[in-house]
Amino acid sequence: MPVCSKFPVVVLLAGFLCLPLAAQRTTATISGSLTDPSGAAVPDATVRATNTGTGVSQTARSDSQGRYQIAELQVGEYGVQVEKAGFQTVLHRGVVLTVGGEAVVDFAMPVGQSTQTVTVEAEVSTVNTTTAQLSTLIEQTQLRELPLNGRNIQQLVLLAPGVNSFTGIFQGPFYGGGFTYSVAGARPNGQAELLDDTDVQNYFAHGAGAGSLNTAMGIDAVGEFQILTNTYSAQFGGNGSVLNEVTKSGTNNFHGSGYGFLRNSAFDARNFFDKANPAPFRRGQFGGTLGGPIKRDKMFFFVNYEGLRQALGETKIISLPDGNAHHRIPAQYIGRAAVCE
Repeated sequence: MPVCSKFPVVVLLAGFLCLPLAAQRTTATISGSLTDPSGAAVPDATVRATNTGTGVSQTARSDSQGRYQIAELQVGEYGVQVEKAGFQTVLHRGVVLTVGGEAVVDFAMPVGQSTQTVTVEAEVSTVNTTTAQLSTLIEQTQLRELPLNGRNIQQLVLLAPGVNSFTGIFQGPFYGGGFTYSVAGARPNGQAELLDDTDVQNYFAHGAGAGSLNTAMGIDAVGEFQILTNTYSAQFGGNGSVLNEVTKSGTNNFHGSGYGFLRNSAFDARNFFDKANPAPFRRGQFGGTLGGPIKRDKMFFFVNYEGLRQALGETKIISLPDGNAHHRIPAQYIGRAAVCE
């Protein structure tokens, strides 16, 4: 009896585990319309989007007005193919999807045999024509090539228009010392920050990197991110902006990287307040990444490690009163009580 009473509960929990989780938008969407040579809509056609890196594909069918949409696609490069009896197969290659992006891919389908394939190599426009949100994309080349002090990825939010950094505000042992910024004059805290649909802010809504090291996830683990600054969807929340990040993933081919960065006071000039040599400072950041297939076209892995070793000395200037500020008490007043009449 007790076993039977628990069985429905187990089944119910298993059903919840199988349900898709609601995504904030670290995935992307492909949509568009299908037309024949006369410009009429092509309904009930099969549209397949295939990730060229992983081989994973998703399909959809066009509606009565020739429109289609394929959602929840991982970031990467895709080939989009359309098939329907009585028409030639059309393949559109090189469709690059970015985090939170909505690519529009329209097809003009020529009449013919479905065994014939027409390949289109033209680039898809990156202009957002489906939403009114204002956003800035920071892609892999910028992450890899732009110099960053401390390799803190959050510094790249300054590339978005209307973003300013703050120093000394909401920083310290209690709040953490993470990077602080304001968007369009809003308060310099409370912005939403998502990493693979996970909120990575600290308790005080100060953003990632608010711990003792003041750093966020290593740059080599992040594929790209977007900064939403205005008229974005209510699903994100946030005070003035949203930092929407997505990590890298494995593909059918093994790939990886190794890196090491060094900073040392031996390479620095003497500070104005240093009497002799600069204050000792040694900082080393090193690590590597590795990604690849576990089962081709089905399952992949990606790992990242980043180490940080730092020794920092600081020069502190303390002001003391000189001889002119000293006040000498006459000896005849020492130990004598005042008498009031």
